[in-house]
Amino acid sequence: MNDTAREFARLRALIDRLLPRTAPFLPGATDQDLDRLATATGLDLPADLVALLRVSAGQDDPHQLHGPLNYHHFLTVDEIIDMHAVLTGAVGDLATPVAQPSCYRWTVWSESWLPFLAVDGDCYLLDLNPGDLGTAGQVVSRPNVPDLGEPLAPSLTAFLARAADLVEAGRVEVEESTLVLLDLY
Repeated sequence: MNDTAREFARLRALIDRLLPRTAPFLPGATDQDLDRLATATGLDLPADLVALLRVSAGQDDPHQLHGPLNYHHFLTVDEIIDMHAVLTGAVGDLATPVAQPSCYRWTVWSESWLPFLAVDGDCYLLDLNPGDLGTAGQVVSRPNVPDLGEPLAPSLTAFLARAADLVEAGRVEVEESTLVLLDLY
C-alpha cells in the first residue's frame, strides 16, 4: 500500500466511525476510467490522485448532502471531468495571470486545476501548474467566489494526512453529515 492509499484508509476509517451516514465510497477506478479522466481534462494525472482513485473512485452522493470534509464529497471520475469542463468553460476566460513570484499562476480558474472534493461550486483542487513559489500538485481550497488563500498542503497525500491528523487531534467539529475542519479552509 502506498502513502496515499494509507493516508486515505486512515481518513476513511475516521469518516466511517464518526459519520456512519456519510455517502458510501465507491470501488476503485479502472484503467479505462483513469484514461478517460486524463483524456477529458488533457492533464497528466498525478500519481497520488491515481492512487486515491484506484482505492475509491469517489462517493455515491448525487444530491451532495453527505460530504464528509467541510461538506465536500469526494468526486467521482465523471464529476471531476464535468466540474473541470464546467469551470474551464464558464470562468476560464476570467482568469488573469498572477504576478510572480506567487504560489499560483492564475486567478479564478486554470485548466491545470483538477478538483477532487466539491460542494455547490466550492472545491478542493490539485494545482498541476503552480506559480514560482508553489509546488506541482499542491492542494488549494477554491471557493465558488474565488479568493484563493495559501495552499493547504503540498500534495494530495499530505492533505489527506493533515485531515486525518486534525481529526485525531480533536481539532474537528462533528456535524450530522460532515467533519468541520476549520484548518482546511
